[in-house]
Amino acid sequence: MTPSESLAAANLGFYAIVSLPALYCFIMHGKHGLAAWVYVLAMCGLRLAGNAISLHAYEHNQVSTVAAIINGIGLSPLLIAAMGLLRESNHSIQQSLSSPLNTWGFLIAHIVIGGGIGLAAASKANETILKVGMIFFATGWTMVCGLVVLSYQATSHRQRLSDERKILLAVTIAMPLIGIRIIYAIATVFSSSGLEGGSLAVRVIFGTLPEYLTMLVYIGVGIATRNLARSRLEPAEKSQSSGVGA
Repeated sequence: MTPSESLAAANLGFYAIVSLPALYCFIMHGKHGLAAWVYVLAMCGLRLAGNAISLHAYEHNQVSTVAAIINGIGLSPLLIAAMGLLRESNHSIQQSLSSPLNTWGFLIAHIVIGGGIGLAAASKANETILKVGMIFFATGWTMVCGLVVLSYQATSHRQRLSDERKILLAVTIAMPLIGIRIIYAIATVFSSSGLEGGSLAVRVIFGTLPEYLTMLVYIGVGIATRNLARSRLEPAEKSQSSGVGA
């Protein structure tokens, strides 16, 4: 087995394993975490599909453009999941947030990232379109970073629930990792090495490792805050109990 085949096989194993706790988090976080965890699961699905296609291509001594496109699109769930987690971290204080954190800021970021998905999916063998798609992803990442900064600057920041602060911290940790992965993707499509992305060491350090760490950060905080939905209900239940007692 070649190094490229070994890496693709390792990716298959990793994403097959993490899809199970991701599904657990999807169930435990309920409707307020839906926008985050459905995309974490989508990330697992895309990586499983992309690496399976890559393995098949390597067996025939080929480089799969389809796999490269799928793996390029696979960057988007990391970003969209970050926005979903950010919204979940802002849930208890959403009434006091500025408008970018309530509606249009997230909407514009979704549109930009969606544009990157569309361009990457439509690129096929056209590397120019794929390059533009990567630039869209980079722009989307910059916008999400701005939303994270605005979340910390909110006057009601300290009123977040403890678990919501943990989620916000996790998104903060994930954003530089996603940034490294996007920069590597851009360097790959613009470089002379083509869709292979350089040596195995480069692919692991700048491509695989940031993704693994981001997924582990997401799943780690998801498990740590698995009772967040219940925590949000407790104040309301206490209020109702007080009302009945009175």
